[in-house]
Amino acid sequence: MTAVHRPDRAIRERSRGQALVEFAFALPVFLLLFMGIVDLGTAVFSYNSLTNAAREGARLAIVNQDSVSIIKRAEQQVSIAEITAPNVTINFYHAADDGSPDTSSTCSPAAVGCLAVVTFEATYRPLTPIIADVLFKGGVTFTARSVLSVEFSCPNATLTAAQCPKQP
Repeated sequence: MTAVHRPDRAIRERSRGQALVEFAFALPVFLLLFMGIVDLGTAVFSYNSLTNAAREGARLAIVNQDSVSIIKRAEQQVSIAEITAPNVTINFYHAADDGSPDTSSTCSPAAVGCLAVVTFEATYRPLTPIIADVLFKGGVTFTARSVLSVEFSCPNATLTAAQCPKQP
């Protein structure tokens, strides 16, 4: 009997090796793309959480002008741990002719008809190390602002901040 040479077997073995090399090249790119999409989704969720926190702070500010309570309420509403160093500012301004806050005219003490402006600023850091270290070294700073008209003035001459009827 003579040995039969089978060229198909050698070709199959080479094509398996080729597929493995192609997979090794494509996998890191695919994983980076996938983690980038996850980071983008997390960033959108973080910004949405931040805007909700600013809105909740403004909702409290229009009925209870105690800054400590407003900041506490806004910070409680941030539901994501990737946001670091939150910064909440509360200002009360008179309304301009177009209904926007007139930043040159503060409303002190806050009274009915003034505009409560709550600004919430925080830094988001991406989860993926390559994206965090190369593209966004210091993180991404998100700022959310909510403006609502004051409906009730408290604390006032008869009520302290703890006695205000509207509490979170």
